[in-house]
Amino acid sequence: MNIAADPAASRRVLIIDDHPVVAEGWGRILRSSAPCEILTAATALEGWRLWRHERPHMVVVDLTLGDNKIAGIKLTARLRSVDSTTPILVFTMHRSAVFAMRALQVGANGFIHKDSPPEEICAAFAEVARGGYYVDSRLAKQITLMSVHGATGDARRRLTSREEEILSMIAEGLTYQEIAERACLSYKTVTNVTLTLKEKLGAKSLVDLVVRSIRYFEGGLS
Repeated sequence: MNIAADPAASRRVLIIDDHPVVAEGWGRILRSSAPCEILTAATALEGWRLWRHERPHMVVVDLTLGDNKIAGIKLTARLRSVDSTTPILVFTMHRSAVFAMRALQVGANGFIHKDSPPEEICAAFAEVARGGYYVDSRLAKQITLMSVHGATGDARRRLTSREEEILSMIAEGLTYQEIAERACLSYKTVTNVTLTLKEKLGAKSLVDLVVRSIRYFEGGLS
């Protein structure tokens, strides 16, 4: 698909991904379909700073950055809190529709899998660059069903971004101390948030919370 003639595609694009090879590959694909300047960042903080300095016309961000499984979602939410117009396309290796749904809920314009063929990547890029919305074709039906049947549940809507971040690390099997160090929080704060998570998710023990955290990020918790 050639979108070079589309004025909306002739933009400065910021790609945020902690794997240089992936960022370079996406940059090549996007440049092959439209004239655009590619900027790259390897961390959420670097991406945030580059966005503030360069004000790109579009942001493409990986869902997972470093050890944080939902860093891309958190960054998207942060960008949306100060910028309601810049198109944001989230891409990931996760196949769960829950992550796509969450990205769209916080303000992403599109969500696509990293393994998608170049034609679909270009289609997603073109649609999002025009200000439209695009969801990976393999996830679109699942998201529609989730929207109709409310599969995300009340618990998901009640969690704060910090609670969701800590829950993702609990799902990884990290100890309270490891979570505290990674999230730059005190041990006490982590234990307090964990108690709140148990209450919100109806977990009766830490083991139960671990199980529920995994189900939460796989879309099975309502």
